Amino acid sequence: MRVLPLQRMKENTRHTRAVASWLLVGVAMIIVQILLGGITRLTGSGLSITEWKVVTGALPPLNEAHWMTEFEKYKLTPQFRLLNFDFTLSEFKYIYFWEWFHRNWARLIGVVFAIPFLFFWWRRYFKPTMVQPLIILFLLGAIQGAIGWIMVASGLTGDAIYVKPTRLALHFVFALGLLAYYAKSSLKTFLYVSIVISLILTQSTSWIMAFSLFVLLRGCN
Repeated sequence: MRVLPLQRMKENTRHTRAVASWLLVGVAMIIVQILLGGITRLTGSGLSITEWKVVTGALPPLNEAHWMTEFEKYKLTPQFRLLNFDFTLSEFKYIYFWEWFHRNWARLIGVVFAIPFLFFWWRRYFKPTMVQPLIILFLLGAIQGAIGWIMVASGLTGDAIYVKPTRLALHFVFALGLLAYYAKSSLKTFLYVSIVISLILTQSTSWIMAFSLFVLLRGCN
């Protein structure tokens, strides 16, 4: 196997280390997202936002009139009619915050994934074997978002005061699978970095020893 020049190996390692660090940030963000999902569930906040607006939903209500509009939408849900019928606007704002935060963190994960991905792809930081798993990772994230909305929609009709347990379980299990796939991609990338660093150190040591031997032999003449 042809050994890459030392400078090229160092450059590849620097690029791959940047990709690995980016992937680890994603792993950490998904862990936070899973925790936020747990908080959303425990506080009963998951049905407080009754619409799925991928872009415009990133902004919370900005004035009292907007808050009242969102509150009126929530009042149409079975959860309000059958369980939280005595909720005040202040209590609604509390549960709204957690669901809004949960959704916006998911949006942020998408941004943190997409922008560096395009930059690394443009600058040729990816090895050929990296691209397909990362595209799969992006698609899995999109599917997880869709599952999340399907889960929420199950609690907005009929006499449901919570989302369907089967859809909640699917959303949670899929999140764990996404986390595992993300972590696997990160660890494989870091393993590659470790191997390349070892090769660089080995090659550097060989050159240093050869140079030292040359100097020693020159000194003996």
